[in-house]
Amino acid sequence: MNHSERVAKRVVETVLQGSRLDYRSAQSNGEFDFDLRYDDGTLAALEVTLSIDRVQAETVAAILDEKKGGSTLPATKCKKSWIVFPTSGASINGIRKKVDDYLSQLESDGIEGFYWTDHHRSPQVRKICGELNLISCSTIELGIDPIIRISLPGGGGAVGASDAIEAGENEAQKDDNRKKLGAARTAQRHLVVYITPSNGLPWMGLTSFQPPSTLPNLPPEITSLWLIGSTESADKFIVWRASVSEPWYSMEVVCP
Repeated sequence: MNHSERVAKRVVETVLQGSRLDYRSAQSNGEFDFDLRYDDGTLAALEVTLSIDRVQAETVAAILDEKKGGSTLPATKCKKSWIVFPTSGASINGIRKKVDDYLSQLESDGIEGFYWTDHHRSPQVRKICGELNLISCSTIELGIDPIIRISLPGGGGAVGASDAIEAGENEAQKDDNRKKLGAARTAQRHLVVYITPSNGLPWMGLTSFQPPSTLPNLPPEITSLWLIGSTESADKFIVWRASVSEPWYSMEVVCP
């Protein structure tokens, strides 16, 4: 089992007292992940998936790639240390190649930081925002030889419960999840969607808001949808659950 599957097993067995999730290790033909056995002997199918922002995940991986220098660059032209904040999807290789030169030009203009809305202040600010896809940057005091740090990108924008529900329903509509659960010969077919802080807005929506009292939008292959949000505690999770006949409701689950 991977991490998402282990979390799902702990949470579902805690919520459905007396039930048991049996992992199906033979999945060479794309079968669902678990047999869910209720305490009365009823059998259901359960599939687990991880909801991620793929663009952001790829950007983070590029920043942390130690073979290409990781998140810290030597500053050969800059006289000060800087921290830069790229957008999700920014070319990290392009930043590594050009950022030292561009930031040194900002220093020459007496600029020690900017936010992307300040692009009118300087042609160099417009250039660095446009070509390197930076949201902001600033000088930092480190007491060492100048370096440039590339920050990990973060999600931004208005957030609400709909972000979490949309993330879950998007997973429910994916062909692989529908195919796996659609092949199950059980009356109940559960999809569990695990959401971590790396998927910023859906995770914030899940852990900071209450769901609406509405039914989920589910394809015919799926009868129940679970959203599980991780927290700072390894034993505590925020869980939203709904089905074709039950509206969304939330709970805080502490696993033994």
